[in-house]
Amino acid sequence: MTNWPESVRRLIAARRPFPEVLGTLRADAAEDPEAARELGHMLLQVSWSDTQTDGYGYVPEAEKWLRQAVAARPQDVEATLLLATLLSIQCGQLWDMALGIRHSKRWDKERERRADEACGLYERALQLDPHSSAVASGLALLRENPSLAGYGRSAATGAGELDEAQVNRFDYFVLQVELLLTNNGDTVTRWVVLRDLEQVWGFDACAWEISESMAFQYERGIKVATHRPSRLSGRSLAQVAEEWPAKRDPASRGELLPVGHPVRHDGKTLHYGVNGAQMAGGAF
Repeated sequence: MTNWPESVRRLIAARRPFPEVLGTLRADAAEDPEAARELGHMLLQVSWSDTQTDGYGYVPEAEKWLRQAVAARPQDVEATLLLATLLSIQCGQLWDMALGIRHSKRWDKERERRADEACGLYERALQLDPHSSAVASGLALLRENPSLAGYGRSAATGAGELDEAQVNRFDYFVLQVELLLTNNGDTVTRWVVLRDLEQVWGFDACAWEISESMAFQYERGIKVATHRPSRLSGRSLAQVAEEWPAKRDPASRGELLPVGHPVRHDGKTLHYGVNGAQMAGGAF
C-alpha cells in the first residue's frame, strides 16, 4: 500500500491535474478506510458533481467513500462528521429541487430521511467527542434550518443551540465561485468554505468546474481580506492566499476551522465544503 498522504501532497504541490490526484487516492481507498475518508473529504471540498444527489437513489462518489470509511471505522469522529456534513448539504440540494414543483413528496421524503440520518451521525459523533464544537454546531444548524431539517427531528436540544461566538472564533477561507451551468456561459454563484491554506492550495489545483473565483479571508471569524480575480495579476489563488498568513504574527493566529463546522459569511450561515452547489444536467 502506498503512502497516499505524501503522494497526494506531492501531486498538489506539483500542480498535477485533478484526475491524477484522484487516481492516487482511489488506488488505496478500497482497502484503507483512512484513504477512503480523505478521498471523500477531497471530493466534498472541490467537486460539485461528486456530492450531488438526485432523490432517486443515486449515490455520488463523495458519499460512497465516506460511507465506506464510516462503516469500516464507526469510532472515527472525523469520518462520521464529514458524512453528516455531506448529508446536510444534500438536504439543501433536495430542498432546492422541490421548490416550485407541484408534486414534491419524493424529494421531501428523501430530505427527511437524510436529515434524520445526519442527526443520528452528529449525535453519535457527539458521544464520541462531547467537546466538539464542529459536531454541536453542525447539529444545531441542521435542526434550526427548515430547508435542511427533516420533520422527525426538528426540535432543538441543549447541544443544538448555535452559539455565535463558537461559530466565529476560527480562521478560514470562503471562496465565491461562478459555477458554469450551460455551454452558453450561464453561471450561478455558490460558496466554498475551506479551513486552511493547504486546502485553498488543493482547491486551486483540483477545481475544474468554475469560471472564476473571489476569495475572502477570515481571522477569528472576522473578514479581513478580499481578493477579486482582476487583482490577481496572473497569480493563482493559492499564491495570493499564501501571502495572507505570512503577514500575520503567528501568536495572533486563531484556531483552524474544524472539519464540518458551519461559518458566517455576509449574514449567511454556510456549511464546510461546497455548500450544495448544483450543476445543470448534461452541461459538461
